[in-house]
Amino acid sequence: MDMAPSGDGRLVVALVVLAVLAVLVWRTMEPGKMQELSWLLLGFFAFRVVLTRMRSR
Repeated sequence: MDMAPSGDGRLVVALVVLAVLAVLVWRTMEPGKMQELSWLLLGFFAFRVVLTRMRSR
């Protein structure tokens, strides 16, 4: 796994961490505005990770 700034390792690790956080939000927070805000923020960060990876290629 290449952990260099342009490597795939960092992308995989970042997306796995965001996925774990999403599962924790789903399992621990009661449905409502705070859960929706958490989903929105996690989605935004995942989008930024992917977008940054696409720009660096």
